Amino acid sequence: MPLSLPPPLPPPSASTLTLLSTLSNPNPADHSRHALALQARDDALSSPNYSEVCLDLCRLLACPSPSAVDASELRRWEEGDAEMFERCCGWMRPRDANANGNGNEAQQRQRQQQQGTTTWNTLRQMAGLSLKNALVSPPPPQNAPLDALGRVLPQHRARLSPPAAAEIQWGLLRCIADADGGVRSAASTAIARCCTAAASGTVQAMEDFGVGRWRELVPFLLECVACYNRRGGEGGQEDVVEVAAAAGALLTLRKLLEDIPNRMVRESPSSSLEELVPVLLTTMNNHHHQHHHNDQQQQQYQEQHESLRKEALTCLNCLIDPLPGALIAHMNSYLQTLSGLATDPSPGIRKLVCRGIVSLLNRRTEYIRPHISSIAEFMLRATADNDATVALEACEFWLTFASLDEEEDGCNDEMMGCVAALLSRLLPQLLRGMVYPPEKIEELMEMNALEEQEGADRAEDLAPVFHKSKVKGYHEDDDESNDDDDDDEFDDDNEWTLRKCSAASLDALSGLYGSSYILPPLLPALQEGLSHNDPWVREASILALGAIAEGCKDELAPHLPRLHPFLLSQLSSPESLPQLRCITAWTLGRYSSWVVDQMNAESDGDRSLVGCVAEALVGRLLDRNKKVQIAICSALGVFIEATGELMTPYLEPVLQEMVKALNVYRTRSLVVLFDTFGVMADCVGSAVGEGSLPGLYIPALLRRWNDMAMANLFDRALLPLMECMGSLTVACGMNFQPWALEAFEFSMSTIEACTLVISHEEGLAEDDELADPIICSVDLIDGLVEALGSNFVALVHGSSRFGPTFGNVLVTLSEHLIPGVRMSLFALLGDLARNAPSLIEAGLNQLLTEAISSIDPVHPSMCNNAVWAVGEVCVRCGENSGPLTPHASNLVQKLIPLLMGNAVDLDGNAIDVHGIAENAATTMGRLASVNPNFVAPDLGRFLVGWCTGMSRVSNLIERRDAFQGFVVALRTNPQSIQSAGPDLPDTISAILFAVVSWHIPQDDLSMDLLHSSYGFKPFPSEFGELLNSLRQLLHDIKASAGEACWNHVEGQMPVNVKRLMSEVYGI
Repeated sequence: MPLSLPPPLPPPSASTLTLLSTLSNPNPADHSRHALALQARDDALSSPNYSEVCLDLCRLLACPSPSAVDASELRRWEEGDAEMFERCCGWMRPRDANANGNGNEAQQRQRQQQQGTTTWNTLRQMAGLSLKNALVSPPPPQNAPLDALGRVLPQHRARLSPPAAAEIQWGLLRCIADADGGVRSAASTAIARCCTAAASGTVQAMEDFGVGRWRELVPFLLECVACYNRRGGEGGQEDVVEVAAAAGALLTLRKLLEDIPNRMVRESPSSSLEELVPVLLTTMNNHHHQHHHNDQQQQQYQEQHESLRKEALTCLNCLIDPLPGALIAHMNSYLQTLSGLATDPSPGIRKLVCRGIVSLLNRRTEYIRPHISSIAEFMLRATADNDATVALEACEFWLTFASLDEEEDGCNDEMMGCVAALLSRLLPQLLRGMVYPPEKIEELMEMNALEEQEGADRAEDLAPVFHKSKVKGYHEDDDESNDDDDDDEFDDDNEWTLRKCSAASLDALSGLYGSSYILPPLLPALQEGLSHNDPWVREASILALGAIAEGCKDELAPHLPRLHPFLLSQLSSPESLPQLRCITAWTLGRYSSWVVDQMNAESDGDRSLVGCVAEALVGRLLDRNKKVQIAICSALGVFIEATGELMTPYLEPVLQEMVKALNVYRTRSLVVLFDTFGVMADCVGSAVGEGSLPGLYIPALLRRWNDMAMANLFDRALLPLMECMGSLTVACGMNFQPWALEAFEFSMSTIEACTLVISHEEGLAEDDELADPIICSVDLIDGLVEALGSNFVALVHGSSRFGPTFGNVLVTLSEHLIPGVRMSLFALLGDLARNAPSLIEAGLNQLLTEAISSIDPVHPSMCNNAVWAVGEVCVRCGENSGPLTPHASNLVQKLIPLLMGNAVDLDGNAIDVHGIAENAATTMGRLASVNPNFVAPDLGRFLVGWCTGMSRVSNLIERRDAFQGFVVALRTNPQSIQSAGPDLPDTISAILFAVVSWHIPQDDLSMDLLHSSYGFKPFPSEFGELLNSLRQLLHDIKASAGEACWNHVEGQMPVNVKRLMSEVYGI
């Protein structure tokens, strides 16, 4: 039975033909005409004729030939765009009766028709693209009312009329079977995007295009594929139509399953969903053998069939995550299909087989587990596939396997043992996979030659630079911004390759199995590779050595006294390849911890190792190759981070070489060098600021800053420079004073200039990237405050240019549109409150207003800094409640949701911000210490949440402040215990647990601590007054609770808590 297609649509109008032909054929000499066409399209879609315009676009998409268009419409089109009309329809003109009907004329006419058909189909594709955009994101209707955020109200958005929507749906389905592949693709994209928009709910007008509402969609797609499966390539015109229909249907199914797999599974008609997997499996297993007399036709047919099988297999793979019942029911058939295709001659098919297996392993391990032996054996062979794309997909299996969690993913001992048995063959293969392929080697050699010709960085050489601001208060010391760039060192670009995947897999497997499994099969191949004459093999072996650094550290230790000098020699050899020097530097960085272990060893440790490695690395800082410069700087940063203060004896020669590099490096190398300066300041500490050392590098950095800023104030390379200067100011402390005024005025100048540029350019006010120089400048000023302490006041007053306006600048920045600017400003505000409060007195009222309004967890880091800054202002106020009185009520209302964990975003979704409850608990305590009446009236609403937040504060000073405020607030409103919740014993237990948290060793809240041997630590001796306050508070709570309630609380106490309460608190 042949495929039944939807009925043909009426032909398009001349106006749509003219519009689309103008859009698809822009004339560079007449740009205004193209612009007018774009405006005409948007105006038409914004008008009440929206449905008619969309419908006509669909009719053009579905029109197979201009010969189907009415003659009158063709004439109007010719009048509107004669050039495009001639290109599409010239072949349709009647033959000249006087012309000779020779063969050349017939051939010419045939070529003209072919060219016309191609141009016509291009026009149809343009119509499909325009239709998709018009449906998914229509221009706002003219004069439509807007909401407060400038958005068109939903009820006023353009909507298709029901008849137009129905006709467009049928038209798109008909186009799925079109003879032209470009038209099929345009139609499938339109369908997928419309269904996705309907699923997201962002475009209400698209709801009729949802999978659940468009009832004909999935059944028709499946019928197209099933019809192809039934006929099996019998030949003839019907077969051509059905191959095209199957291709379009599978393409559409694939896009839908990639974009909205769960919706497809949940909303498709149940009967269609049950058919989906069998139909796709049949397509995969059908071996159509259609024989053509023409070899070209035979090849074309085979390519079509292979393409369909690829699409079908991709669809099946997409079903693994949602895992419908239909796939579970046919899982054995699916696995058999994958097995049968394992040796398919098509690399594309083999790649998809590997991808399906990896997806199953990652998401549905239980279906891999029974077959792990045969699957692992196949993936090992596939990892050695001659086609690099197949080998890459297969290599993902080992990386995924090594990342499985035993409990969550069900990776059991049998699976571990099965893969372990393959390691002797797998690891050498991974090592071979790390060697650059010949075509890449050729490319790299050409790049090396170009690098020898010194020149400026190309745009493609420059990685994007992002600024990372400081988060104050709780967790400010967490190293969340420490990016792991290991993967970037596996290759010279960002492409995920077999080399990178092999190295990552070896790294992960060594972490999973450890050295006892990894080293015996790997070391022989590694030793052979490290001594190989081919430098590219040596390079890959050094990469492998670095990859196993973490997982095999202990067992490798006996070999490292011999391997380490070898690495240093590879780094220093002037004849070595740049890639060899790069990977050697990275590997040396990976073994930094071993160097530290040697330095700390009581005996047999080589005390000179830190100096040797530092000398070797800085010795290559001035390498001519930019990639080597970057690798050396990165490795030096990693090494400094690991060694810390052990670098102190070598700082002077290292800094001297870094300053030399500072004078010759270009953009990308400079960025990494600046980062290395910052790492040195953060990890070595105050030693970098002692004696004459700052004079070595601070003037050079300031000169570079000035030169770069004068050339381009928005140069992204300035960001890491200012970041490193901020770290260096803190490390140098008062020793930074000779350069402090210059750094301050540089920062203030940057803020001033950037603010002016942004304010005078329309549309730039909310550009986050353009605000980054302002953020860096504020962070640097904050570093100066931390470095100089109270002396910062004299620094500001010593600036005749910026001293008088400094307070006004703070207020202006606190009102900035960009949350990142406010985030940094509030960090500065808190430090000024600590160290230089006189500088914020004049603007304190406005600064507090802005800080409290910025306590918004939608912007977590800004919110944290604002909460912390207000808390610091509270500390500075002491018992002077005057500055806080106008703001206290609003502040408490902002803090309560943070303490109670019920903060929500604009859509009403709960927001969980790391550390925010702890910061809020501290600030609430500090506010209560200023005046308990600020907090006490509402205490019952958040008492339990406050207790939870206090119990998590790790900084002892902040913890003390939180509890001191809690005690005075509770004494001011003791009845709040009764109103804090429906269950009084639970409220008392929350208070008790907060008190117990003082005695819990850090990160050791375990059941053993509560019930086994007594391990509570004593209350900090320096806070004896607070301990007495807590004792008295608990006695008062016990007395007021009543005997029955207290006995209930005590009955719930773990045995060790009872002992603690008795011995320390006397209850």
